[in-house]
Amino acid sequence: MHAAADPRYASSLAHGLALLDAFADAPAGLSNKQLAERTGLSKASISRLSTQLLARGLLLFDAGTRRYRLGSSALTLGYPLLASLGVRRLARLPMSQLAEELGGAVSLAMRNHRHMVYVETCRWHQPSAFKPDVGAALPLLASAVGRAWLASAAPTERAQALAALRAHEPAQLAAWAPALAQARRDFAQRGLCFSPGHFQSEVHAVAVPLDVRLGGERLVLNCGLPARRLAPGELAGRVAPRLLALARRIEQEWRAESAGTAPPAAAWPPQPAPAPPARRRAGDDPATAAAQTLARGLDLLACFQPGDEVLGNAQLARRLGLSPQTVVRLTHTLVQLGLLRRNPLGSGYRLGAATVAIAYPMLAGLRLRALARPGMLALSQRIGGAVSLGLRHQAGMVYVQTAWRTDNRLLPPDTGAVMPMLSTAMGRAWLCGARPAERRAVLNEIAVRDPAAAHRHAGVVERAMAQFARHGHCSSRDFRPEIEAVAVPFAQPVDAIRFVLNCGVLAPQPLPARQVLALGSALTELVQELEAALAP
Repeated sequence: MHAAADPRYASSLAHGLALLDAFADAPAGLSNKQLAERTGLSKASISRLSTQLLARGLLLFDAGTRRYRLGSSALTLGYPLLASLGVRRLARLPMSQLAEELGGAVSLAMRNHRHMVYVETCRWHQPSAFKPDVGAALPLLASAVGRAWLASAAPTERAQALAALRAHEPAQLAAWAPALAQARRDFAQRGLCFSPGHFQSEVHAVAVPLDVRLGGERLVLNCGLPARRLAPGELAGRVAPRLLALARRIEQEWRAESAGTAPPAAAWPPQPAPAPPARRRAGDDPATAAAQTLARGLDLLACFQPGDEVLGNAQLARRLGLSPQTVVRLTHTLVQLGLLRRNPLGSGYRLGAATVAIAYPMLAGLRLRALARPGMLALSQRIGGAVSLGLRHQAGMVYVQTAWRTDNRLLPPDTGAVMPMLSTAMGRAWLCGARPAERRAVLNEIAVRDPAAAHRHAGVVERAMAQFARHGHCSSRDFRPEIEAVAVPFAQPVDAIRFVLNCGVLAPQPLPARQVLALGSALTELVQELEAALAP
C-alpha cells in the first residue's frame, strides 16, 4: 500500500513538511507561487500551513521580497539526534586531521530511506567547490557512502532498501546495478567502497562502514577529494588505507569508551516539553483541522530533547495531551517521512536523519560559516577551548558552527544547540549589539516566556552593556560556572542576520581579568578580519 493511501497517514502533516523540503536548493527563499509549483499545493493551502511553520520559527517571511526562507527552528529540529551520537565527539578530531592531511573532506553519515545524511563533516581549510556539511543528503546508489551502507547491510535490510529504490527509482537502480555489484566485491575484498566521480564528477570518494551502532543505526565513514588533486590510483592506493585505519581507530576508541564510563552529559539543560496544544473544536472547518494536524506533528517532534533518545506513543500522548489514536497517526506519518524511526532495540521512536537534513539549506546558505571556519579553528587551537558562531533563535541563541579541540572534560554546545539569552556571554553580546528596538522586543519576550529567568538575571543587561562599552565584549560564568565564556557581536548584520562569535574555555576558577581581556581581544580581532573579508 502506498503511504498516502494508508488511513494512518496524515496528509496535511506531510504537506506542511513538504514546504520545508522545497527549500533544498533555494538559498534566496521562495515565494508563495514558487512553493505552489514545487509542492503541487494550492496557494491557499500554503498560506494556511505556512502560518504554523512561521509561528514555530521554521519559516521566516520577508515582507520586502515577499519570499519565505527557513528559520532558526530548522536548525534545532535535529539537534537532539546529533547530541545523542556520542561517537561524533571522539571522531571529530581524527577526522579533521585526516581531512587536512589529504586535502579533502571526511564525514560520518547515517541512512534516511533512499539517501545517506551527513551527521558530521570535517573539511580541508582551503576554499573548494566541494563543501559537504551537516545535513547534506547523498543518494544511496551513486555515492560511495550509500554503496558502503548497502554492501555492509544484512540481507533483509539490504533487500528492503533495494525494494524501496526499485519502487521509486527503477531506472536509476538498473543503471547503477554494475556499480553496486562492484561495490559488493570491493567491500568483500577490502572492506570499503568507491565512487570515482559518480555522484559529483569533480569529486572522488571512498567510504567505510563503521562497526558502531547507535540506537540500532549503522554509521558510515566517507572521504571525498577533488578529482584534480588525485593522481591515478591514489584514491585506492593512498586514501583508502588511511580511511580504513581511521575507521578502525574510531571503532576501537568507541568500544573502549562504551566499556568504561558513559560519555559526558550534554552541556546544556533540556528544553521543556511543549505545552499541550489547544483541542480542536467541533465547529472547526477542514482547513483549520489540516493546520492543526501540522501543528500537532511539529509539537510532537519538539518533544524530543537531548536525553530523550526514545519516546513511545504513550509518553508522547501524555506530553502533548492528545489521544493515543491521534499520536499513532502522527508517528506513523513522521516515520514514513524519515523524521522519526522506530526504535530497533525495542518499542518507541527515535528522531530520524531527515530532521538533520531539513536544516541543510539554511546551514549551507550561511556564507559567514564557511568564511569563519578556518579562523575559528585556529583560534580554538590557540586558546585551548571552543569557538562558536551563533544567531538569535526566538528568545535565545542557537549555535550554527563550533570549532573546538576534542577534550573529554569539555563538551561544548554543537550546531543547533539552543542557549539562553540572559545567562550566556553570546546572548548578552547579541543584546549589546542589537538596535534598541530589537533589544526591547527580545527582553519583553523573555519577560513573558520566562519571568523567573528575567527576575533571576535582573540588571545583567545593564552590566553587560557597561562591560561592552569598556572592552567591546561580554563575558559570563552564569550558564556553566566551570566555563569562562566571552563573546563579541558583529558590528552589522550579515545577510540580514546578526551574528555573535563566542569562545568558552574550561576554568574551574574565574580567570584573571587580563586573560578575559585577552580572549575578548582575540575574538574582536577575528570578528574584524571577517568583517573586512565581507566588505564589498
